[in-house]
Amino acid sequence: MDPQVLQQLHDIQLPDPIGWWPLAFAWWILLLSVTSIIIGIIWYFTDQRRRNVYRRQAQRQLQQIMRQDSPDTNKILQINALLKQVAISAYGRRRVAALHQTQWLQFLQQNANYIPQPPSIPQHSDRIYAPPSQQTNELINAWHDYAKRWIKGHHQ
Repeated sequence: MDPQVLQQLHDIQLPDPIGWWPLAFAWWILLLSVTSIIIGIIWYFTDQRRRNVYRRQAQRQLQQIMRQDSPDTNKILQINALLKQVAISAYGRRRVAALHQTQWLQFLQQNANYIPQPPSIPQHSDRIYAPPSQQTNELINAWHDYAKRWIKGHHQ
């Protein structure tokens, strides 16, 4: 090769490196998908939180009922009324309001069948309306534990 021709050659010029911006079409799709998923997750959890407001309020009321120390309060009746209130909020007045005693206990069991109902509750269902002096601490605690689990875990 002729040396003069070789000297006239210049170095190879590399193109500018490929930049990040503007993004390729696939990156836009990925960004849109991830954003949509994040928005969907946030929406789901805020919706669940809004739907479960009645559960949190009922759990607070249940704690207040159990804190009452006066002997003339009928705790079982108050717990039962609270459960009825929760059931009306979750299932509607038409389906729940007319239920009482055995039907009511069956309703509670059917809508949370994985939560075992203590045997003392159906056996002493007539004591719901009994004076507080006839209610034992064991029965009150059974109602409290069952109500706490039912409020937290019933189906909707």
